[in-house]
Amino acid sequence: MTKFQSLLLGTVAAAVTASSAFAADAARNERLYDANGASVAKVNRVADDGDVMVIYKGKVIRVQAETLSKTDGKLMTSLTRKELRRMK
Repeated sequence: MTKFQSLLLGTVAAAVTASSAFAADAARNERLYDANGASVAKVNRVADDGDVMVIYKGKVIRVQAETLSKTDGKLMTSLTRKELRRMK
């Protein structure tokens, strides 16, 4: 393995770890916003794998850590309300 390949592999591993760690740092009761910037619900629980759980439309849904980001200080998901409604 070349130095470049090692560096690239390390960078990819760090990015994957950072996304999971980011979600794990999300504070309970922080608001979650959808892809359009509309408020969805407060974060009820953060799972060990970084996914967050919210109560939306009367049911608990699990929003995957891969869809989460912090934008302008807000916890946002790349999912739309329509996609969130379909989740189980």
